[in-house]
Amino acid sequence: MMSSDPTDTLMGLVPKITPRDRRILTDLYEHNVLTTHHLHRLHFEGCSRRTVNQRMSQLRLYRLVAPFRPYTHAGTSPHHWVVDQLGAQLLAAQRQSEPAELDYRADHRMRVAHSLRLGHVLGLADTFVAFTLAARRTSSASLECWYSERESARRWGRHIRPDAYIQWNQDQTVLHAFVEYDTGTEPLTKVVRKMGGYTSLALESGLASIALFAVHSDRRAEHLLAKLSAESAADPRKVGAYVATHERLRARGPDEAVWRAPGDPGGPWLRLVDIARCHPRSERDQG
Repeated sequence: MMSSDPTDTLMGLVPKITPRDRRILTDLYEHNVLTTHHLHRLHFEGCSRRTVNQRMSQLRLYRLVAPFRPYTHAGTSPHHWVVDQLGAQLLAAQRQSEPAELDYRADHRMRVAHSLRLGHVLGLADTFVAFTLAARRTSSASLECWYSERESARRWGRHIRPDAYIQWNQDQTVLHAFVEYDTGTEPLTKVVRKMGGYTSLALESGLASIALFAVHSDRRAEHLLAKLSAESAADPRKVGAYVATHERLRARGPDEAVWRAPGDPGGPWLRLVDIARCHPRSERDQG
C-alpha cells in the first residue's frame, strides 16, 4: 500500500521509475495530453501494444499519470493520458522547483478532457510525433528541440504565441521555425495576421522568423497561400511562411517535399532542409 505522504511515496518510487518513464512524464506535461498511440510511437518503438498498456497501467497505479476517453462517434477511443498530481510533483523534483511553478492544477484531467481545444491539442501532438519520427528515420537529420506552446509563449509571447517552435538540423543546415497548427476554425484573415507578429520579432531580434502552417485540407492550403501572397512582402530572408496539410505531414513526413511557399503557385514543393537553405544563419546567429 502506498504512503499517504507524497514525499514518502515518491521516495519509494525512486527504484521503480525508468528514464523512459521520466521522458513520458515530460512529454505529457509539455503537450498536455497524449494518446496511447502517440506514446507507443514516441517511447515504445519495437514494442507490442500490450507492453505499452502494461507500463502505462503501472504508472497509473503509481498515481503518476491518469487516463480519460473522450466521446467518439464510432468504436472506442484510445486512452488519453495526462500527468497526475504525483507525476507533477515528480517533475517538479526533477527540475528542482516547486509544483506551483509548473502551473499544474489538481483538476488538470477534467479541464483537458472537457476543453474545446482538445482537438487542436491532439492534432498538434500528431505533428510533434510526425517530426520526431521523421528525424529518427533520416540519418542526416535531428530534431534538436521542440518547444511547446507553453514554452514558446514564455519566450516570445510579447510578439507571437505560436503552437510550437522547432530546431531541425539536416545536412549541415539548421532550420529555426515556428509551427502553427490550423484546424480551420479561424478565419484565414486572422491566421494571416499572425505574420505581423513574426515580422515584429524578426525586426527586434535580427533573426529570421519562419512560420510553418499545417492546415486541414488542400483547399484551405490554397486559400491561405493566396492570402499570404496578397500581403505586403517583408524581407523574404527574414520572414517566411510555408504551408503543408495534415495529411501530407502524416503520410509522407515533414522532412519530405510537402511544403509550399506563397507567391508562386507553380513553384516547387519544399523539404525542411530546402526551407533552411532559403533562410541561412551566420555562425554568429547560430551561437
